[in-house]
Parts: sequence; C-alpha cells; structure tokens
Amino acid sequence: MAPSRKVAPLLNAAALANPLHYKMLRGHMRSLRTPHAIAFAVLLTAFISVSAFAAPNKYHRERVKAAAPAEEAAAAEAAPPEEQAPEVYIEVNIPATELTLFENGKPLYVKPIAIGQGVYPTPEQESHIKKIEWNPWWYPPPNAAWAKNDKPTPPGPGNPLGLVKMALSDAILFHGTNKEKSVGRPASHGCMRMFNADAVEIAWYLQSHFSSKKDESLRALYKKNGRTTYVVELDQPVPVRLAYKPLIVRGDKLVFYPDYYNKLKGTKKKKEAIIAAIGGSGKAPDELADKKVEALAAHWPPRGTEVPIESLAKGSRAEESKPEKPARVKKHPSKYRR
Repeated sequence: MAPSRKVAPLLNAAALANPLHYKMLRGHMRSLRTPHAIAFAVLLTAFISVSAFAAPNKYHRERVKAAAPAEEAAAAEAAPPEEQAPEVYIEVNIPATELTLFENGKPLYVKPIAIGQGVYPTPEQESHIKKIEWNPWWYPPPNAAWAKNDKPTPPGPGNPLGLVKMALSDAILFHGTNKEKSVGRPASHGCMRMFNADAVEIAWYLQSHFSSKKDESLRALYKKNGRTTYVVELDQPVPVRLAYKPLIVRGDKLVFYPDYYNKLKGTKKKKEAIIAAIGGSGKAPDELADKKVEALAAHWPPRGTEVPIESLAKGSRAEESKPEKPARVKKHPSKYRR
C-alpha cells in the first residue's frame, strides 16, 4: 500500500532528517490498513522528524566539534596583533617646575607644574603611577595643620585637585587645580599642580597606553558626569622620578634654575655644583677660570639662563657678565603641547 497523501510530506521530512528512520517507517507503512493505524503512523513520523532536527545526529555533532578549533584558529590568525606598549617614564625637575614624559627614551610631553612651597617642599623620590582618578574628591590630609579647618570637597569647579589626579607615594600627587595661576611657581603643600588641560592630557595618555579603558568616548563620559568619580587601575605601573636639579647641562651650555629650597646655600656650594655639572657633562674645557666660576656662583643667574661652558674656560674671551638668556616662558598649556 502506498503512503497516503497526508502522510507522504511527513515521511519526506523524516527522510531529510534521518534516512534510517525513513526506511523503517516506509516498511511499516505497507502493513498499515486501518484509519487508526494510519493516524498513529502520522504522529510517529512527526515525532521522529522534529526530534531529528532538534537533536542532530552523532555525525553532525562530531563535525561541529571538529570545525570549532579550526575556526578559532583562523579567527586568531586573522586578528591583528596587539600593539606593544611603549617604554614610558616621567621625570620632574623640581627647581625647573617642569614635568617631562619620555616615550622610548625621547621627550614626548613637557608640562609646567607648581611645586611645594619652601615650608612644604616637594620631596625627591622615585615612585610609580598605578592608577588614575577622574573627577576626584579632595580630603584634608590628616594631621596637617594647614587643613585642620577644611572639609572634604566633592568633584566640581571648586575642587583643589581639578579634573584628575595621579597618585605617587608619600601622599604626593600630580593633579589639576582650581588655581591655575599658581602653576610654574612654588605654591602647593607638596603636590604638583598642573593646568587642568595638561593633567587630562597626561592622564589620558597613560590610560590609553596602559589600560583596557582606551575608548575615546570615555573622555566625554568623564566630562559629562563631572560630579562622578571614576577610578582606572593601570595594567603596569609607570615609573616617576622627582629630582632636585637647580643646574643642568643642555648641549654645551649650563642652564640655571632657582634654588627654591636653599640646597645650594652659599657661594661655595654653588661653585661646587657648577664644577660638578661641567665635569659630569664630558664637555669640560682643559682648565676652568676659577674667578669666572666663582663670580657665576656668587650671582646665581635667573631662571632659564643659559651659559656656554666654553665661556668659563681659562683664557676665554666670552663675557661672563652677559650670559645668554632665553625669552621668558609663558605659562600657558599651548606652549607645552606635544
């Protein structure tokens, strides 16, 4: 007996789902004669078809398992390799009131900072930045006489930490400020204030290079929710060195900065510092003119003054009374842009 027209479509479905089930049902159909038996066959055929499609056979499952590793390998091969993080460190010359961020050994950013006042000096140290805090709260330092009447300040325009803070050790921070006119001077209680735009630029550079939170939309989020604090842990700490160098060598010149904390008190110490700086530069002349060096030490040049090393050599015709002096640096963020 041939299958009825009502049963045939279901048999075809079973054939597609599982050829073995189809052969079994086809054989049993020949023995079915009554309407009740035919109805039973219809239900049984539907059950086999649905279950076959819902649960693929063993051969199908094995093919899926075998294909998955190959697809994962192909995806991994096609994915672009992760960009290697650059070697980054930060140096601060306290007397120069200046922060320099180095990338792969070359200065990338140079930013002005405010340093601690003479009674609250910024300490020399080697530390790390491990996290960044956007829209931070300010809490009065415990046991600090100058803050005994102050109260915690939430994020916002009046916050002393500005838009972002980056903590070091000993409660010393890089941070923005609500007193931008103080940047470039010894004005803080030990921390290093920055123009808010500069602090944000440095913080975002570190976050985008040393954390997974590098989507540019986050910057808009932090700005939009200016009353909400966001803390970002860096994947690796960024080294920071705070040094006190009122005298440095740049090229073939000495560059002078104010001795804010009187660490070179007296002409003798200043003279020794000049001789040590020249000797360590590898560009020392055959013989220094002692009187010229002593005169320079006795009248420590103003901030940023550049003096050619050769002008301190014995027999030099250079006029030590007229050292080269650069134009005054304007304390504005655009001056220190990348």
